[in-house]
Amino acid sequence: MNAPKHAVRAVTCPSCGGTLEVCAAGWSVNLACRYCGSILDVSRPEVQLLEQHNRTAAGFALPLGSRGRLFDTEWQVIGALKRSDAWSTWREYLLLNPYAGYRWLVEYEGDWKFGTMLLGRPEENGKTVVWQGQRYRQEDEAALATTETVIGEFYWRVSSGDRVLCASYTSRDFTLSREEADGEVNWTHLAALSGGHVESAFGILPPEPEERRGSGDKARGYALFEAEAQAEAARGVDDIPAMLGLSLLTLIAALVLMLGFAGGSAEVRTDIEAPFGRTAEGIRLGSITVNRPWQFVSVTARANTLDNQWVDLDYSLVDRATGQSIDAYGLVEHYTGRDSDGAWSEGDTKATIQFGHIRKGTYDVFVDAGAHRWPTDVPPVNTASPWEASTYGGWGEDRPGPVPVEVTVKTNTVPRDNFWTLCILVALMPAFALYRGWKYR
Repeated sequence: MNAPKHAVRAVTCPSCGGTLEVCAAGWSVNLACRYCGSILDVSRPEVQLLEQHNRTAAGFALPLGSRGRLFDTEWQVIGALKRSDAWSTWREYLLLNPYAGYRWLVEYEGDWKFGTMLLGRPEENGKTVVWQGQRYRQEDEAALATTETVIGEFYWRVSSGDRVLCASYTSRDFTLSREEADGEVNWTHLAALSGGHVESAFGILPPEPEERRGSGDKARGYALFEAEAQAEAARGVDDIPAMLGLSLLTLIAALVLMLGFAGGSAEVRTDIEAPFGRTAEGIRLGSITVNRPWQFVSVTARANTLDNQWVDLDYSLVDRATGQSIDAYGLVEHYTGRDSDGAWSEGDTKATIQFGHIRKGTYDVFVDAGAHRWPTDVPPVNTASPWEASTYGGWGEDRPGPVPVEVTVKTNTVPRDNFWTLCILVALMPAFALYRGWKYR
C-alpha cells in the first residue's frame, strides 16, 4: 500500500463534543470517537455523524495516538478494533507511518502479531496456500468474525456489527489471514512478536531487560522474523561468488563479441604541428579502409610536450565514394601548477575520440589543429607585440613554436565506452547484494 501523505486535521465529535485528531486526513474515511464511540464520516470537510453511541473506549492495551518503534520504523496507533467469533475475542490496532504506510498489530490473550497487507494474492489450493514459495496450512474452519468496538480512524468504512469471513493459514510462527466481505478478499501476513517487546516499544511497560530480549517462547516469533530477514540477506551474500562469476562470463562474452564484430584493425600514424595564434587547416593524415559495415574508428592524439597548453583538433573522415564528410572534435590538454595544497596537474597529453557507425568504404582523414596557452593565450597572427608596439605584423620571435602532435587513426576498434558502461551495469547486482549483507550484519 502506498504511503499516505502526512496531514493532520482536528475535528469535533458531533455527539459528545470531544476534540479528535485525524492523523491521515485525506486518506481516512471513518473516525470512531475515542470518548463516546460514535462513528463519524471524515471523508468530507463537514464531519457527519454516522452512528451515535454513548460509551467509552476501554480495554485496548495501546491507546490511540501512542507511538512505538518496530523494525526500525516509528508507528502511531490511529485506529483500534475489537473483534470476536464463536470461540474467541481479539483486538486489532491500525498503525500508520507517513512514509511506510499502514500496518497492523493483532493482540490475542497477550500474544502479539505484526501484520502487513499483501498486494498480491497467495495461490490457494484447498486447505493450503502458497505465498513466496512457502506453503501455509489452514488452522481451523473459516468463521464469521464480528466487529464489536471501533475507535480511531480508518481508510475504509467500518462500524460496529460489521462481519467478515475469516480463515487463517500458518507456517511456523507466520500466519496468512484471509478476510472476505461483500465479495472482496484481503490477505494479511502476520509475524509473531514478543508481547514484552511490543509493550516496551509503545511505552506501556518498563523496557524489557536486554538479556531477556530475544529469548523465551514469547520472543521466539520476533527472533524468527529477524532471522528470516537475516537469512534472506545471508542467502544474497552466499550468492555473490556466483553473481561475480556470471558477471565475469558476461563481460568476457561481450568482449569476444565486440572483437569478433570489429574484425582486423588497420592504422595510420602521422606527425603534425599545431601552431599558436592560428589554425592549421586541412592537414591530411592519410587514408583508411573500413572493411566491414558499421564499424568504429578511433583517433588518438598524443602531444608529449604539452604543459599548461591545449590543442583543438577538428577531425574529418571524407568518404571517397560519396564525398560526404563525417566530423568530430578532439581536445588534448594538460595543466600543472602549485597551490596551498601542493603540486597539482589536470588533463593528459593523450586523448582518444571514436567515430561510431562508420559504413564500409575508404576514407581520407583530415584535421584542423590549433594550439593555445594557459593562463594567457597567444594572440592571433598579426597582433602587435606588447613589447614592440609598432607596425610589426605579429609576435615574431616572441611567439612560441608549434606543438608537435602524433595522431593515430585505427579502424574496426572496440567501443570502449560501451564496454565500461556494461562493466558498471553487471557490477550493480553484486554490489547491491554486498550492501544488503553488510546492512543486516
